[in-house]
Amino acid sequence: MDLSKVKVEVYDFLAVIIPGLFVIFEVWVALRGWARFAQGILSISASGFTIFLLVAFAAGTLLQESADVLIKAIKGERFFKGSRDTLWESKTGDHVNARITKELGHPVANVDVAFDYCLTKIQGTFSKRDLFVANSDFARGLILVSCVAVAPLLRITNDLHTRLQIHAGFLATGLILLFLISCLCWKRMKRFRELSEKPVFHAYLAQSGESKTAAAAN
Repeated sequence: MDLSKVKVEVYDFLAVIIPGLFVIFEVWVALRGWARFAQGILSISASGFTIFLLVAFAAGTLLQESADVLIKAIKGERFFKGSRDTLWESKTGDHVNARITKELGHPVANVDVAFDYCLTKIQGTFSKRDLFVANSDFARGLILVSCVAVAPLLRITNDLHTRLQIHAGFLATGLILLFLISCLCWKRMKRFRELSEKPVFHAYLAQSGESKTAAAAN
């Protein structure tokens, strides 16, 4: 198998491989310690790194699925579709619904059907959506990465063999930092998820308006 011909999409790299690598590094540090981890990274070969990426892809996939299940269990099944739900219930949603009903000749079943319809209609005019989704899921993966990072933090702190006060201070600082990173990743996840949802309806209305104006001009 020629791995040079394998095409890696932006989503695969941002949302799957990078978080997967972070998790592997964290497990490595937790099991072997920082010193042996650093030596292992420096001595890894090209073929070994290729295998590393494949394992990272698998680990990242499991990480994303775990994050999706966990967040939906806590926040509800519609959490990641909250932006489209909110817009659908607004005046803009009424305009989108009316425009789709006029084009199809019958009302749409629900907001998800309307979203898929609009996304199909705008096609390449919202090319950045894939990048926004990738950024959102990248941040989602980092939330779990931050949680898993507690294990290597405990290992590194324990390996320092410092006094109890310094040990406790280092551990507390690390936990606070990981919590802040998780909060920032949560905000980024929500922001980019919204950026990937609402513009679909806006772009559809804009495109429909342009088409209508062009037809009237002809």
